[in-house]
Amino acid sequence: MLAKLDITLKCTEKLSYQMSSLFHGALMEQVPDEYGEFLHQSRLHPYTQHLEMREKEWHWVVCCMDETAVQYIIRDALLKLDCVEIKKKQLKIEIIGKEYSEIKQKELAKRFYEMQSGRYIELHFLTPTAFKQRGKYLFYPDIRCIYQSLMNKYDAVVKEESMVDEEVLAQLFENTQVTRYDLKSVCFYMDSVKIPAFVGKITIKLAGTQTMANFARLLLEFGEYSGVGIKTAMGMGAYRIMKSGG
Repeated sequence: MLAKLDITLKCTEKLSYQMSSLFHGALMEQVPDEYGEFLHQSRLHPYTQHLEMREKEWHWVVCCMDETAVQYIIRDALLKLDCVEIKKKQLKIEIIGKEYSEIKQKELAKRFYEMQSGRYIELHFLTPTAFKQRGKYLFYPDIRCIYQSLMNKYDAVVKEESMVDEEVLAQLFENTQVTRYDLKSVCFYMDSVKIPAFVGKITIKLAGTQTMANFARLLLEFGEYSGVGIKTAMGMGAYRIMKSGG
């Protein structure tokens, strides 16, 4: 199951996407200790969260990618919450709205067989996004890294089938071209670490077979829940599919 809870916030203090790691701390305070320890030890987390400004309001968006995470994080905790307490900043932030949606993974996979994906897709990277390769940060939208990250995250939550395939990854990379971009370099601060990253928009063109285009679209739609790249549980790597066509 893929689920998303979009929480509208009301706060007199100034918020920013840099505070999403503090919201992560507030989230962990809401889950049972045993489950929190499991999440702490897991390499690829079954949830993401981030802050974003939309129509002059701040939203805290939390996504879960398996039934257990949905139960502990959304149903048992966040749906019952009426304010978010950021203890480090001594802030109590009022929750003024919640919008919940979910989709079964089988429904998402079903689209792969039924849809006719457009050949042009615009992605809007809402929060700082980066990748890590050979111990170094990569802070631009490398197509291979995007697909590889999404395939790894998909495999982590859909254990009965594997997405990671070097041949398929190579075909996706060879048949995807960035045709337009509007990007900005930014930094994401987490404790004392400064992570170089990027935000902004890219438009990609999908070549190859319709099956390959559909597969790329499936991965990208999954990524709206999983995020892409590093530190997605801390607020990085959130993006939205803006439009597609062609």
